[in-house]
Amino acid sequence: MRRDNIILVGFMGAGKSVCGRVLARRLGRCFVETDDMIVAGEGRSIPEIFRDAGEPRFRQLEADTLEGLKLKSGEVIATGGGLPCREGRMELLRQLGTVVWLDGDVRELHERASRIGKRPMLEGRSMADVEALYRARQPYYRRAHITVDTTGIGADQVVARILTALREAHAVRA
Repeated sequence: MRRDNIILVGFMGAGKSVCGRVLARRLGRCFVETDDMIVAGEGRSIPEIFRDAGEPRFRQLEADTLEGLKLKSGEVIATGGGLPCREGRMELLRQLGTVVWLDGDVRELHERASRIGKRPMLEGRSMADVEALYRARQPYYRRAHITVDTTGIGADQVVARILTALREAHAVRA
């Protein structure tokens, strides 16, 4: 059964959190972040999880969180940048609702991500490494129902583009 969630995916710095909050407010829906679900469940921050338990443990927690998303209906959900990037996960997200990929220029995404908070996936990585990670994740993100380019625009404009795309794609009451 397909639920009417709107699921935002994309690389670090794409604006999933900021745009997700604005979108949820505009639509009168609840906003959920998978990273917040993990932090709440573990009682420690994502950088702490990476440091203490490693990336494989974090990816397992993401898989567990995906199970929790099956209970959600009519919500705006922002995923962690790497969550959809394992076999079968994007298909599961697509069953949970309309998946929107917030894409953008990788250098702009990196710059935004670097400004906001600690990012374990950025630590000690060169720009070339970040670009390689982005390229590796693109085939997963491309499976989204809708792609919105965020390059050079702010959250309000991104949300306007999402709403337009949702109306066109599904005649959703958005």
